[in-house]
Amino acid sequence: MIRAFTRLIARIATRTRTPRQLVAIVIPLSHRPRLTPDEQVSLRHLQYHLPNYDKFLLLPPGSPLAIPGCTAKIFPARFFGSAAAHNLLMYSPALYRAFSDYRYIFFYHLDALVFSDELERWCTSGLDYIGPPWIRCADTPWISRPRVGNGGFTLLNVGSALRALRGKYDRDPLSFWIDLFTRQGTRVEPIVNRLRSFPARFPGRRILQRFVDDWEQMRDPSPHNRNNDVFWSDKAARYHPGFRVASLEQGLQFAFEASPRTCWELAGRRMPFGCHAWARYDRSFWEPHLLPETSAVNKNYHAAVPV
Repeated sequence: MIRAFTRLIARIATRTRTPRQLVAIVIPLSHRPRLTPDEQVSLRHLQYHLPNYDKFLLLPPGSPLAIPGCTAKIFPARFFGSAAAHNLLMYSPALYRAFSDYRYIFFYHLDALVFSDELERWCTSGLDYIGPPWIRCADTPWISRPRVGNGGFTLLNVGSALRALRGKYDRDPLSFWIDLFTRQGTRVEPIVNRLRSFPARFPGRRILQRFVDDWEQMRDPSPHNRNNDVFWSDKAARYHPGFRVASLEQGLQFAFEASPRTCWELAGRRMPFGCHAWARYDRSFWEPHLLPETSAVNKNYHAAVPV
């Protein structure tokens, strides 16, 4: 009875509807009241190359940031302030339901760059998930299997994402309540501390321990392979068999991240649609491709972004 009830609630939480529009560009921001100079470069590229798409800012309550042409989407403050907090939001069905009028979400973090308008082409490729590939190189020696890809410059099918989450909860109903619990962040830390104190022989201790373990892992998701982009790249197809992840070759056409010179060679010395973490990985490679500050769009947003 409990399993059936959980599945019903989970299906309501992950319900889909027929999208009426193609793609929403979603820009996650933080608690900070202003953009850095590199973030302004990233925004300049977005506004110059992709001016005609609906754009949304993911913001915490009370944020003073406003950018012309971008609509604010407010989510609880617990989802902002760190990579781990943002990761919790990326697992939330509520995020994808908020954009259910769109077939795709294009996540554009402000450490990314876009170089052309290929967005509609990628939206009609039939893929459910694509981002910059992870390749084994000096920048990322921990990568054991090259594949797509990072979540900072990513195209994700909204309906397929919700169906993958629904499949996960159908297969493991308890995970629905665990995910709901971990998304509360530090607000449930007193409960976690209390759960830790239960004796090993306490009835249901194994179930309670799952709540504790998941909460702890999501506080530092990378060492536990709990980053959301790992879920979409490696696990979503387990729960939604029709979920189509881009190939490495497609990923290299879409975007670069670590070791862009290696990616350049692997891609046949062709520029991708965009890149992620351009200032972190070999900034000098990207500097010749940066738009000048005198780009026409630049004058539009400087006054709107608190400085």
